[in-house]
Amino acid sequence: MTSPNTAVSQRGGPQWVQIDPLSFDRPLTSVDQQIPDVPELEIPFPGVWQISYNARASIYPGSGALWVTTSLFNNGTLLRGSEALAGIQGSSVGLQSTWGQTILERFDAGDRVTLHAYTLSGGSGSSAHLISNDHGRTTVAARWVSPT
Repeated sequence: MTSPNTAVSQRGGPQWVQIDPLSFDRPLTSVDQQIPDVPELEIPFPGVWQISYNARASIYPGSGALWVTTSLFNNGTLLRGSEALAGIQGSSVGLQSTWGQTILERFDAGDRVTLHAYTLSGGSGSSAHLISNDHGRTTVAARWVSPT
């Protein structure tokens, strides 16, 4: 569902849908979570779609290593091949990075694509956030490729 602040926009007719620019700062935990700041992207009609996403993470490992994993889900099921990982194998260092994946996937009309994230490891004093603002965006986009 889209919130009043965000919307899924269609660009170039029904062949392209994209999450509008977002601004948020979401703390992450070790539990896989849907990122509620990124609205669901609803597939408008069936076929093969190219799905792309970018995720900007802020990672501070504290006293150990810290990794952030992001991925896309379709109707609550992991889209295999959409997983991305970034992190720091050290301590007391900060990193901000934007990364993502692009995959081809068959969808039905009304399927809902969501962005998920979680952390791995992390020592004392570690923290990780997913961020989106004018200095780096987190977004999801889909482009229709073919009917089958």
